[in-house]
Amino acid sequence: MKLLLTIGITLTMAVGAAFAQCAMCQNGSSCLSMSSQGGLAGLKLVSLNGDTVRLSEHIGKMPMLMVLAGTDEASGKAVDVVQAAVSSQGDQQPMLVYVLAAGTKATKAFAKAHNLTGLVLVDQKKTALAAAMVDTMPVALFIDQSGAFVKADAKLSDASVNDGIIAMTKSEPILKDPVCGMTVDKKTAAASYDYQGKTYYFCSEACKDNFLKAPQKYLSK
Repeated sequence: MKLLLTIGITLTMAVGAAFAQCAMCQNGSSCLSMSSQGGLAGLKLVSLNGDTVRLSEHIGKMPMLMVLAGTDEASGKAVDVVQAAVSSQGDQQPMLVYVLAAGTKATKAFAKAHNLTGLVLVDQKKTALAAAMVDTMPVALFIDQSGAFVKADAKLSDASVNDGIIAMTKSEPILKDPVCGMTVDKKTAAASYDYQGKTYYFCSEACKDNFLKAPQKYLSK
């Protein structure tokens, strides 16, 4: 019991620090939801079909369940639990991402053996483990729609995965004005604008006008 508690505390503290949630940041520059340069969001990994995938293009777009695993027996049992839990969510399924610490051939064989759905990425050098500051595999990382870390789960039971999914999907996103960095509420925001499939909220019309002039200038901060 003490060992499990210690592992749980260590994972929560380490991954929490790696994600640096917006609510605790001073300027948002290290937030997973705001930055594409550091941490998990800064990684580029290869998919099973050979495409390079930038995690920054997926994190913060919708709730995400990311599984960091190997191709051993323990990882096999873990992904089976995750697959079943996600499938039971119906239309409310989060984006499912498997990052496997193995070569392409072993990753493909593992994905086929366990009928993995979602995005499967090859990470033979275990760069995701290092980026998330996690030293335990397999582990599931629950990331809400704003890109904020919600929970890390190394137990990976039916109950713990379901609890993580519920916490992740019910988490209220923390919104920031992309121009000035001010925290805003979508219900009371002075303005909003849809850009590339995502809605951005602003504290003032002036900030919105500046955003419209050069969106990428502010989104690349």
